[in-house]
Amino acid sequence: MAVKQINELTFIGRPFTDTMMDGQKTFTQTNMEMENDETFKKFLADNDLTDKRTSMVVFGPENFMYWYGVVTDKEVNVPTGLMKFALPKAEIAEEEESGEQPIFNLPLNVIVPQFFKKLTDEGVEVFENPGDSETPYLLQDLDLKQKKLKQIWYIKQI
Repeated sequence: MAVKQINELTFIGRPFTDTMMDGQKTFTQTNMEMENDETFKKFLADNDLTDKRTSMVVFGPENFMYWYGVVTDKEVNVPTGLMKFALPKAEIAEEEESGEQPIFNLPLNVIVPQFFKKLTDEGVEVFENPGDSETPYLLQDLDLKQKKLKQIWYIKQI
C-alpha cells in the first residue's frame, strides 16, 4: 500500500445509480452495456485508451453513484453520450495487484470492505460513512495491457 500525491484526473464514462446494481451486488450488466457502446469504443480508440478501464464509486451521505469508463490526465474531448467527472489533485492511498487476470468485476460488498480494512490496517483514516469524506472517491483502475489493477482511495484534496 502506498500513500502518495496525484495530480488532477478526468474520469470519462457514465454514472449509474446504486439501484442499477444486480443481485450479486455488481454492475456487470451496465459495464457490458458500456463495453458494447459504439461511442465509448470510438472514444477509447481515438484517445489511445483501449487498454484502460476504470470504475469509480462516489459515496454520498445516503447512497452512492457508480461510474464506469476510463480515467486520464490528458485533455480530451468528451463526445455526446459520455460524461466527465473532474477528480482533484489529492493525497491518495493506492494498492496495486498484477496477475494474468486481475479481478475487476467483484461485488462491491466484497471490494469496499476488504479495501477499507486494508486502509485502516495501514493507518489510513476512513470515515464510518465514506460519504462524509470531502473526497469520497474509490477507484479501480485496470490496465489490460500490463495486467495491473490499482485500487485507489482519495484521502484528501491538496
